Amino acid sequence: MDLDSALTDKPAEGATATDILRADHREVERLFAEFERAGEEVHARRVAMQALCTQLELHDALETSAFYPVLKPIDPNRIGSAERDHDHVRALVGELRGRSDCDASCDSLIAQLKALVAAHVRREEHELFPRLEEQSGQRLRELGLVLVKRKEELVRSTEEFEGPAT
Repeated sequence: MDLDSALTDKPAEGATATDILRADHREVERLFAEFERAGEEVHARRVAMQALCTQLELHDALETSAFYPVLKPIDPNRIGSAERDHDHVRALVGELRGRSDCDASCDSLIAQLKALVAAHVRREEHELFPRLEEQSGQRLRELGLVLVKRKEELVRSTEEFEGPAT
């Protein structure tokens, strides 16, 4: 994944961390739809599954390394719940990554992952983010810069073993 595609459709400069994470959520939703549109086409399913796993891994790394630790003191219960969701997402993504084919059992894992991610996104966007935005507007702008820099680092690190995007 290259930096341009990783940061595609991101909010404008000065965006808050929650703006950036909402944009990531929309990208993950788009990738779930892309997987579903692939139907029975084996190559398209595999490509969509890999892109989805990569985006979820990137988003997970952002939230768990740069977002949650900074904001945990503000709402430890919701952040703790979100971290547990991420543990489950990582486990399902690991199962998907371990598959050589994207068969019917893959569909089951994708369905579980989609349901888990949808519930997680709802909780973040309807409960956690509004609470943080009420209390931490400027802090979220500063954290937005941190997230962009962290995402750039992560994307560059994946290019080392994936090669540049074509």
